[in-house]
Amino acid sequence: MYSIDQISNATAQLTGESLEGARLRLGALHRFDKLVPTAWTDQALLESVLASALGAVDGQTRPFGVREAKPVDEGLVLRVERSEDVQALFGLLPYRTKKGPWRGARGLFVQTDGPRLLFGLRTWLYERSWRSAEPAVWVAGPHGEDLAALLAAHEEQVRAAGHSVQWDPQRPEPGPKRKEPAARSLARRLSASPAMGSALLRRPRLWDSLAGYAGVRVDTRMTDYGLDWIVECQVTGPQFDDARLIEVLTDDTVGCGLRVLDHVCGTEECTVRLAPQPGMRRWRGVLTVHSRQASSGPHVQMPGPRPLTAIGGRLSVSRPQTNASSPDRGIPDRGGAVIQLTGVPRTDGMGRDELSWVAEQIAAVWTAQGLATAVVLIQDQDHGFDFLNKGRPTWATAPVPETAEGWRRLRIAPSPGELWTLKVSRDDDEAVTAALAHARRAYDRVILIGRNDDWPSEDQSLNRLADARILVHRAEPYERRIPLPAESGQDAGAVMLTPTESAVQWRQQELGRWTPKRPLTGMLLVSPIGQNTPPDEFDLAVEDQLARYGTPVLGRFPANRGLIHGPGHSPHPPTVLDPQAEQPTHAQMTTAADALARRLWPDSPVATEPTEAPDTHATSSS
Repeated sequence: MYSIDQISNATAQLTGESLEGARLRLGALHRFDKLVPTAWTDQALLESVLASALGAVDGQTRPFGVREAKPVDEGLVLRVERSEDVQALFGLLPYRTKKGPWRGARGLFVQTDGPRLLFGLRTWLYERSWRSAEPAVWVAGPHGEDLAALLAAHEEQVRAAGHSVQWDPQRPEPGPKRKEPAARSLARRLSASPAMGSALLRRPRLWDSLAGYAGVRVDTRMTDYGLDWIVECQVTGPQFDDARLIEVLTDDTVGCGLRVLDHVCGTEECTVRLAPQPGMRRWRGVLTVHSRQASSGPHVQMPGPRPLTAIGGRLSVSRPQTNASSPDRGIPDRGGAVIQLTGVPRTDGMGRDELSWVAEQIAAVWTAQGLATAVVLIQDQDHGFDFLNKGRPTWATAPVPETAEGWRRLRIAPSPGELWTLKVSRDDDEAVTAALAHARRAYDRVILIGRNDDWPSEDQSLNRLADARILVHRAEPYERRIPLPAESGQDAGAVMLTPTESAVQWRQQELGRWTPKRPLTGMLLVSPIGQNTPPDEFDLAVEDQLARYGTPVLGRFPANRGLIHGPGHSPHPPTVLDPQAEQPTHAQMTTAADALARRLWPDSPVATEPTEAPDTHATSSS
């Protein structure tokens, strides 16, 4: 279903991990929708502090001077390439001068941990929680470098100048009596947007994978909405590799999940500005990447661009081909079919989230079979709640610039399979029409999640854009008897139902108060967890009658177990593009999706592109 080699290669190309190390780490995950984990709040602050120093060093042959950024549990292990990069980190260490003023990043500490150095933060600098470990970054130096001796030499140099060191974690260091100004406190300044700096530090090898890489520097700038991160990228040669850069930075699976604000390129300079999605905490800022041609003079000969597995690069081509997520992908018209999933509009019906989870699982099965699939979700417009964002700095007087929603990849899939999703505002009819038109051209099969059909504000044009409309309903036993009220002193009786009567009873109870405005192609029943019993003769006879009434059962799909939302948990259910889960099993999902495809496209073999959209002109009444 998935390729652990492909997934580990895509990750290692950005983090610098060894393929074996990436494979072992990813093999322990339950879901493959976030291959480079996001640091939790205080860990991200620590990583941003270190990134601000590493990004300002000259003479590095690798971005940030980092050979490897390896996530370990909730911490991070950095392997730097030069002793100068370690010295840059020493420049952050806090100390107190003879006359009293503090220097360095107050609250930062370091200690030796075997051959490595362990950086951390004082407890007074962040809010401790029983749910997370203390922030920690281990730094390993070049081979054969004695980091303990380097730290001791730096400490001796500070003491020789008459200052007192304040980075020993064993020595208590009280925090400032009053909050330092943000302009003077590195930690306070970076706390506005620590997730952005952390995301860059965890993907250091992105930059030297691009064409013409000759160096990178990182800086920050306070703004009226938070803190911007600015990357100055030096490029040799006339061409900027901005397309692949944008693909990674906007990717959710391997990249940072940002959105493009604007993109301006000239002959000697290219500028890309990216902003976070609404509601993302600790991302109060804009990432600006300035790519400029390197000044004339001798340069270290850099290798050519590396094919990035994360965006579909192939090792067999001399120039990596991009697989851009923009509407103009330059691909032939696939003539894909659009299947709309809908639910009965009532409190115990299938909600929008449940429909989207079912859609993602079905689409993932088809993706694993080599098809390009997409899930389009029509929903209310996203709005970030600023008052819930504890990372909002005191100086912020404006909201973070908003960006438009774009196509987002849900999983990395073995070629030629693709799995994408797009959220479109239900208030923008033109955007909905354009999104589905593009989806038909770019994907083989598209699953649409719209609004339930009896909502007063429903736009009927949405239904006409779908080739097939499938009612997703919970699988429940068909009634075989109707109990009668008991007379005094007698046992209760019952009326036994025939399959025809049971079918009428089911439609009256389940669909009697719901009149679909467009014909239904059929129903997809979602079976409870652990229930994999095939229907018996009575059930099949009932479903034959339901088919006569215009609501045939197209298949059964296993229900997913309850999902945990929040930090450290995936917002997506397990799919066949993830490791095997106890419930539902990959085999159940594959069998159900194949059965649905056979009913919708009986003339098309499984795992091939459909040539015709399903016929939906059969009438349906309730």
